[in-house]
Amino acid sequence: MVEPGRAYFDFCTEYNADKIAASLRTGLTTLGLEGAIKCGDRVLLKPNLIMAKAPRLAVTTHPEIVRAVAMVLKDCGARLYLGDSPGFGSLETVLEKCGFKPVLHEFAITVTPFDQESVVVDTDNLVAKKLILATAASEFDKVVNLPKLKTHSMMGATLAIKNLFGFIPGLKKAAWHLRAGHDRDFFARIMFDIYRQVTPVWNFLDGIAGMEGDGPTGGTPRNFNLLALSADAPALDYLVEKWVGFPEPTPLSSVSLNLGLVSEESSCACGPAADKPLTRPIKQAQGTAAATFPGHKLWRRVFVKRPKVSRTRCQHCRVCVQHCPAQVMKLIDAKIVIDYKRCIRCYCCQELCPYGAIRVGFGIGS
Repeated sequence: MVEPGRAYFDFCTEYNADKIAASLRTGLTTLGLEGAIKCGDRVLLKPNLIMAKAPRLAVTTHPEIVRAVAMVLKDCGARLYLGDSPGFGSLETVLEKCGFKPVLHEFAITVTPFDQESVVVDTDNLVAKKLILATAASEFDKVVNLPKLKTHSMMGATLAIKNLFGFIPGLKKAAWHLRAGHDRDFFARIMFDIYRQVTPVWNFLDGIAGMEGDGPTGGTPRNFNLLALSADAPALDYLVEKWVGFPEPTPLSSVSLNLGLVSEESSCACGPAADKPLTRPIKQAQGTAAATFPGHKLWRRVFVKRPKVSRTRCQHCRVCVQHCPAQVMKLIDAKIVIDYKRCIRCYCCQELCPYGAIRVGFGIGS
């Protein structure tokens, strides 16, 4: 019987598919998940494929994680599919750049673009009573979630729950960013509405090499040497955050705690790495919570961190202009100009910039 709130933590120092698969098998047995996927099941693998970046940059789930998972699931007799909705660029281009093509060919994994949409109505959702999700979210027998361990400028961290945001197709993501503005609690609740509709059978976190600092794309790669497995995505996130040294719960884990999905008493990790957390805590991203105190509009201009564009790094590709949910960025006279009065501080521009030209920091602006 699978117990909620449990996770398996193991050390792994290299991207070796045989070693990763061995760790995964041990974790599945330890958590009672070895029978969760049956022979003949159509299984969708959901890695983090936010953009076309080489594996060494630790922006996306490493292809050796997918190879290891495929080795284990092929032994179960499962039929494998893989899909995501990148922040920008075609899925085909991202798969090529991220080194996934050899793995897909080796294990006959069918690529499933998230370009078909379905409307899901659920009045019990926290925020999104009506969600537009990729049709793939409901087309498969099981979903296996393969997130990457990274910091996140808006949400603190991107782990298992946040990785499911990829089930929102294309530019529909921008609409939710615009609606949430810089209210991180509201945005976190949207993530849980997606999780309510897409509940992975298990979540296997790639934390061998992850990202700290200004993640999820512009931070610094760091070797965490961690693999984490759980059927319970909120518990995995909560426990990994503690393991890497977050001083307080991120917005997503705060919602989990408020909803009673995790707790100090009921959530626990086991395995070789469970009681050996990072000795040097993860460097956090420079995000910020929503300001709601009196006079917050004035203080927000001074004390709320904002996106800044490096003129030396900017290549004028206009990715930030095209994907800004609030449409407050323009290319004028070979320079990106931001209307800070209308900027919602979602940091999508920083997240999606392919050249690392956008940073988040303090500064007085209008």
